[in-house]
Amino acid sequence: MIKVPKREYKEIIIGGTLNALLHSYQNKTPLIINKLLLPHPFESLENYSAQELWYKLFFILSASGLNIVGDKAQSVRLKENEISVTTTGARVFKCRSEKLLIFDDEDVKGLPSPIKKNKDFIVLDWMIGRSCEKHIHNSLKTEDSFVNEVHFYPSTRRDGHHPDEKDLVAISYLNEDNLHDFEYSDTYAKFKATKMLKELGIKGKKNGINYYALKLEVIKREIRKAKMSLYKNSAKIDFKYDLPLRLDDLCQGIM
Repeated sequence: MIKVPKREYKEIIIGGTLNALLHSYQNKTPLIINKLLLPHPFESLENYSAQELWYKLFFILSASGLNIVGDKAQSVRLKENEISVTTTGARVFKCRSEKLLIFDDEDVKGLPSPIKKNKDFIVLDWMIGRSCEKHIHNSLKTEDSFVNEVHFYPSTRRDGHHPDEKDLVAISYLNEDNLHDFEYSDTYAKFKATKMLKELGIKGKKNGINYYALKLEVIKREIRKAKMSLYKNSAKIDFKYDLPLRLDDLCQGIM
């Protein structure tokens, strides 16, 4: 491996979440992104697109030199005050910091054992409408954790712009046990989403004066952890779970 000189910092943030990027921007604190954890496309934050905000912060932090290794980190190892980051191209970046602010623990070695392991997940079941008439709906909301939200978006299966031809994603908030239960599978998510569409009066594609049966097809299930595991803070490491203060002012300045 090719080694580069070691640097010294007073404080470093570790994390690829929106919270981590916001904190780095707000406090001008150097950032190591251990894993890219973009918000999903339909996540909002105080009426702002969370994903758009993430991308803009990534660019700003990279341009200002605060995003130390960009999107190149493959693993991060901690040993006392030393941080060792293995990046693409078989390079190793090493630095020292008096204080670490941890926003995400994925692929970070050398952390203490968690007090409570995360068991909550956000599940996105991406579906296409194999037979679905055109409609004006953009989103649906339920009171259930399983298929809590359904968002419609213009289909990308055809060339050109067709805003009235929509595919959809069903978003669920599940625990670890649910993930292994067939009643919470992508198949059941499809059944529930189909039922919701029918209750709205949405039919399949038109066939003369009649309609084909409404038909959805799951093309991908995406599982994201809802939060970081719970750790106890120490003199050298602070684990961060909350958003930075003055979020609305920050968003206005960035967006």
